[in-house]
Amino acid sequence: MIASYPVFRAMGMRSSFPLPSWKEVSAQILFYFIIEDFVFYWGHRILHSKWLYKNVHSVHHEYATPFGLTSEYAHPAEILFLGFATIIGPALTGPHLITLWLWMVLRVLETVEAHCGYHFPWSLSNFLPLYGGSDFHDYHHRLLYTKSGNYSSTFVYMDWIFGTDKGYRRLKTLKENGDVKQK
Repeated sequence: MIASYPVFRAMGMRSSFPLPSWKEVSAQILFYFIIEDFVFYWGHRILHSKWLYKNVHSVHHEYATPFGLTSEYAHPAEILFLGFATIIGPALTGPHLITLWLWMVLRVLETVEAHCGYHFPWSLSNFLPLYGGSDFHDYHHRLLYTKSGNYSSTFVYMDWIFGTDKGYRRLKTLKENGDVKQK
């Protein structure tokens, strides 16, 4: 983060007064989530190719049942590769430092929640229909790399559009109908 400060300054990030309005912050954070999800989906899907999975992404998948701390457990190359998805939005908009900090906090909280292994009553997936959450991501960690699907980070629309969540949706329907025993 310290090394990235001059880069963000060159891209228009500001840290002085006045602070951005809540409308500006909200619009930028929404944009960041949308663009991050798009870029992350494709990067994560590429990491599930045979060679990259074996040599890079398999480190993250060492835990078939993830927990919060495993959200950040990954090969250094993966951290740089997928970290690009988190940084591209702010790099395009040149936000205020406060907006950048808020974005980073929300992004880390989201990824920890997706890896926590619990579907809490306050989970956003209970309120936002396109939000993946822990159930969505747990399914991804339980299957072999070639068949896992569910590559999105936050929202499920990319997996739905490209059909990479069909197995998850099928299992969810079976669970809702009582055809599969839930843990």
